[in-house]
Amino acid sequence: MGYLDNSSITVDAVLTKKGREILKDGGSLNISSFTLSDKQVDYTLWNPDHPSGSAFYGEAIENLPMLEASVHAEYNMNNRLISLNQNSIAIPALVLDSGLDSKGGATKTYNNGDEGSSTVTVRLIGFASSTNTGFGMIIQKPGIVSTTAESAGSLSGTGIHRTFLSTEDIASAQEYRVATTIKGSDRIATITLNPLQVDTAGESTNIFIYDYDSGAQLSFEVVNNITKPISTIIAQGGVGSK
Repeated sequence: MGYLDNSSITVDAVLTKKGREILKDGGSLNISSFTLSDKQVDYTLWNPDHPSGSAFYGEAIENLPMLEASVHAEYNMNNRLISLNQNSIAIPALVLDSGLDSKGGATKTYNNGDEGSSTVTVRLIGFASSTNTGFGMIIQKPGIVSTTAESAGSLSGTGIHRTFLSTEDIASAQEYRVATTIKGSDRIATITLNPLQVDTAGESTNIFIYDYDSGAQLSFEVVNNITKPISTIIAQGGVGSK
């Protein structure tokens, strides 16, 4: 990947890997919409102390070099731009209302005796939309905890999950669609999680949740201490320990 000359306006367009895959299989692109991103912008360069006045506060930002278009769209579009009401004072955010070990925390722990299902409540704030497309959810290691949410299947080589997962995690990760309900200006989802028996106490996985419309996202960790009986581990070919 190289830099574009920012002394002139340039449109650099390439087909993503997914686009090439569609054409290879005889399909057509039928592009109907587009998304903008500011991933390459370093806003810390905004300088309200510029000696030449307010017209030059953003001079350093405007002079940043632009990267060539990448075929890996998932790496470029994880900071999508959205349109907000002119009176907005904050960007949309996903927050966890309840269900974790502590309010404001980022961990859900299951211990022996917690084998039943539990729920986590997620709320989207600061974004009013005429559509209700729900949330997406990725469980990095579905062998540690399962969910009743609608499965979107295993993850392929392209897509939004690349924002959250390293390449080696994609083979086992699962993606789900989570329905939401509208309450006032917020959208809320209650997600059911079911801890599974694991071989070793303390096995953990990350769960990522993202809003399709605004791009807001959050993550939390699940720690599972519910172990299989040693007889089960041996029967499955594993090695038990005292």
